[in-house]
Amino acid sequence: MASFEDIQGRYADIGGTKIYYDELGSGVPMVCAHTAGGCSMQWHEIMPLLARAGFRVIALDLPGHGKSYPVRWTPFTRMRDYAEFVWGFVQHVARGEKAVFMGCSIGANMATDLAAHHGAELRAVVAMEGAARTAPLYDTRRSSEPHAHVCRSYFSEAVTVASCAQPMREGKDIELQWLHRYAPQQVATSDLQCWMNHDVRDRMKDLACPYLNVRGAADFFLSQEVVDATMRDIPDGLGEAVCLDGIGHYPMFEQPQMTAEVVLDFLRRRGVV
Repeated sequence: MASFEDIQGRYADIGGTKIYYDELGSGVPMVCAHTAGGCSMQWHEIMPLLARAGFRVIALDLPGHGKSYPVRWTPFTRMRDYAEFVWGFVQHVARGEKAVFMGCSIGANMATDLAAHHGAELRAVVAMEGAARTAPLYDTRRSSEPHAHVCRSYFSEAVTVASCAQPMREGKDIELQWLHRYAPQQVATSDLQCWMNHDVRDRMKDLACPYLNVRGAADFFLSQEVVDATMRDIPDGLGEAVCLDGIGHYPMFEQPQMTAEVVLDFLRRRGVV
């Protein structure tokens, strides 16, 4: 039985950039993208659950996060560019197979972008805490320089925990804050710029793969109205949305068992595994 101790770290060369990823299991490739300013370790608890179900789970550190190098030493500030680079990673690690792509927060927006632009080349997409268009937060460019915004890290870590369902499992609040220390401030704030300029509403009608949207009821970053708007134009039979009680902005981290059951049920009904 797969466990987190069986996770293996690897590198891929994507257009000359070293991208790190964790891998566990064998079978259908499933690529997982973490939240803004996070890292692949956010997926560690859920990875064994998915691997036991027949997936080769691949959780990458996005460029400039964790152990991955930034592309040309510059963070991405446009979601379309960000997603297209990660699409190159997906093609590299999938080894000619169609993959499932799953992401959370900024990773969910990326997942939705890839569904809109590469749906025919994917088995399915799972977007957790993301949408076709997400609301602006604030002008993050002003907080990209640590010397100019010295409180940014404290603010980020406090909001991170506040966006989860309370009370959290013992120790998970500190762990989540720690996992948001694996990206420089400039990279984390650039992620949020991508969150704000992401918009594929006009392409949702062309979706060509099964699409599951997962929202935690306690997440204040994403309203149910935004999710409903995302689902409205998806072709009949391809889209499903679920709102989970007792979960906030980090489903796979807050409640990995519940989240895995929801995701696997969707993928089994869609004939993915």
